Amino acid sequence: MNQPNPERFFVYVANSKDGDIGVFHLDARSGALTPQARVAAQDNVMPMALSPDRRSLYAATRGADKRINDYAIDAQTGGLTPRVQTPIESSLAYLCAEPKGRFLLGASYGEHRVSLYGANDLENGRGAPLQVIGDIEHAHAVIVAADGRFAYASSLGSNRVFAFVLEDEGRLVEIGAVDLGAGFGPRHLRFSPGGDVLYVLSEFRATVAAFARDADTGKLAALHVSPRAADLAHLNDGFARPSPTDPVQPDPAVLAKNVWAADIHVSPDGRFVYVSERTTSQILTLRVAQDGALEYVGASATETQPRGFRIDPTGRFLVVCGEKSQHVSVYSVDAASGALTPVSRGEGGNGANWVEIVAAGA
Repeated sequence: MNQPNPERFFVYVANSKDGDIGVFHLDARSGALTPQARVAAQDNVMPMALSPDRRSLYAATRGADKRINDYAIDAQTGGLTPRVQTPIESSLAYLCAEPKGRFLLGASYGEHRVSLYGANDLENGRGAPLQVIGDIEHAHAVIVAADGRFAYASSLGSNRVFAFVLEDEGRLVEIGAVDLGAGFGPRHLRFSPGGDVLYVLSEFRATVAAFARDADTGKLAALHVSPRAADLAHLNDGFARPSPTDPVQPDPAVLAKNVWAADIHVSPDGRFVYVSERTTSQILTLRVAQDGALEYVGASATETQPRGFRIDPTGRFLVVCGEKSQHVSVYSVDAASGALTPVSRGEGGNGANWVEIVAAGA
């Protein structure tokens, strides 16, 4: 498990256009970011996930060469050692390691499905899923509760979030869905630190919907939707876009006028929620009020087209990359206000889109 006060963190960034993963050291006191290595993957390497014991990093590739790569993490240096590259059938936009280490789950945006894999199968080069659930229009993310009993998947195309029981033998059983209404576009999902709230990011509006989660039944109940950020008032609502590999893409001039939110993370103390918005290249900060409502605090400029970011396990630093930037930025997080202050920047790769962080010696 992570040390409570590590001296440094290991930061991993997926570079889709370079087909590799950047390895960085992050000083836990100063926030200085130092590039260490670039580890080969394949073109279009995108979603990554850490194993529950933080000893393995999984990385999925999209497009023609679809794989899940398994890397061993050196606990002292952060180095990645490739172990197996397992071909899979789906092009995954999201990858999640189930907290008990039994399964991996993936969401396929273009194929409209969620896949469940056995972790041991993947580690032995067997990529056939245990189960595939179709008809989840533009499935964008899938996450599992800390106790491993329930999974939740976002359907950007149908404006719904599906809830499932995750059975021990490796089977997902749907127990219901919540409808966020036309034009919401649910994208990434996050739990509050206690797991009693599920936050759902709107790709089209950069707002966040909060749902109360029943730990015994897994059911969701609507609580609150955050206000539209004042810094995005000049933009129109977004819409569902084709997969990045689709040969037909929308007019860039139209897209430049639309909201295009990407990632969402919650501070370890649960007091703040952060969102990346790609059109304006900003990180939005939301405060969680005492009644659970989300209040917009402000926005911070960041790397161009920030698709992925991550908060370190202690909550002191936020690390963000940009799909159209060759640098990775680090911000200190003010514990009282949630404000972000830039502290360092390191050279990265092309098409950077995903960030994972591990404490040294974890």
